Amino acid sequence: MSPSMMFDPYSIRQEFPILQQPAYEHELTYLDNAATTQKPSRVLERILGYYQTANANVHRGAHFLSDRATSQFEQARQTVERFIHAPENGQVIWTKGTTEAINTVAYGIEHLIDPDDEILISSLEHHANLVPWQQLSFRTGARLRIIPFTSDGKWQAEYANYFSDRTKIVACTQVSNAIGVQLPIKEVIQHAKNVGAMTLIDGAQAIAHYPVSVSELDCDFYVFSGHKMYGPTGIGVLYGKTDALESLLPCQTGGEMVLHVTYQATEFNILPYRLEAGTPNIEGALGLAAACDFLQQHDQEAVLKWEQSLAEKAYSILENTTDIEIFSPKKHSTLISLSVKNTHIMDLNGYLDSKGIAVRGGSHCAHPLMAQLGVSGTLRASFACYNTMEEAEHFANTLLEAIELLQED
Repeated sequence: MSPSMMFDPYSIRQEFPILQQPAYEHELTYLDNAATTQKPSRVLERILGYYQTANANVHRGAHFLSDRATSQFEQARQTVERFIHAPENGQVIWTKGTTEAINTVAYGIEHLIDPDDEILISSLEHHANLVPWQQLSFRTGARLRIIPFTSDGKWQAEYANYFSDRTKIVACTQVSNAIGVQLPIKEVIQHAKNVGAMTLIDGAQAIAHYPVSVSELDCDFYVFSGHKMYGPTGIGVLYGKTDALESLLPCQTGGEMVLHVTYQATEFNILPYRLEAGTPNIEGALGLAAACDFLQQHDQEAVLKWEQSLAEKAYSILENTTDIEIFSPKKHSTLISLSVKNTHIMDLNGYLDSKGIAVRGGSHCAHPLMAQLGVSGTLRASFACYNTMEEAEHFANTLLEAIELLQED
């Protein structure tokens, strides 16, 4: 049975008010989902509902609204814990997003890092999962090592040589934001375990598409952002095993994360609160929980196959064009990332935008990966559950039109 017979994106589109508007007098074709997804009505209503019915600070007030807000806030945490199959309560820490979650770990383990230790990352990382570890190596004198995955992301036997008894932590993306390649994170995690290293998985690009079970992965930390999975901006998640979270020194201190304070000393709160200083993004947490509910309402396997079929359709239209080099996989990817010979990607981006097609042109916050590919940047079209086959074809055909027009000039 074809993906189009199993999945109906047209009904889902009705849940996204923003998609009903035009762009430059054209029908809006939104294909920048790897950067941020649009938000369904239930997420918007959940955020508005909080401000209309429960607006108060959490955990601190002793009145009706505060009790209601606190209850909803902690229920949202439980929703996210169930969504990623966390084995215990209190293992989800609210953050601003993936970047803050990674920094929380990078600063939190600094006291555990010695100058002769090693930090491992992959060669396909977003800057958010590169720069914090680079800076940690600068601060501690530890060595930052790069597992040299090629653009196909396949595991090579020699990669095992990068793991040693000096390896303290291994940080790896689950799916490349720039080229859509899945990395072999199970192999990475297992090799890290073999040498007693901690593991952090950047799930920012995976969480909206793939079912995630942190219990099955058995990683120490898993991080992601709400805005890439139909939730609000400014909210993200740091999942950690309890002992891994307890090993982190708080990198932010202040209110909420304390039990008792004197001028001489501070007693930190228990998890998860000891890593959540200050007034949290309450409405963001509620919106993220609503996004989890939205994703779980639909058959995630059918959604994934549909998104992959859209990328495959665009790939099939573009693959035989001589001047186009495609860096993303032909199959099992939810995006297509490419460059065009003798044509600047931002010119292509601008032409597509003038036709109402939103894509992303640039380095995708992955400068070392772009250097590895031998380009300054790529043009990326990334698909979500609400995109249609007509949109995938429209993008590819309009891109061919843009190439022909720009190369004539």
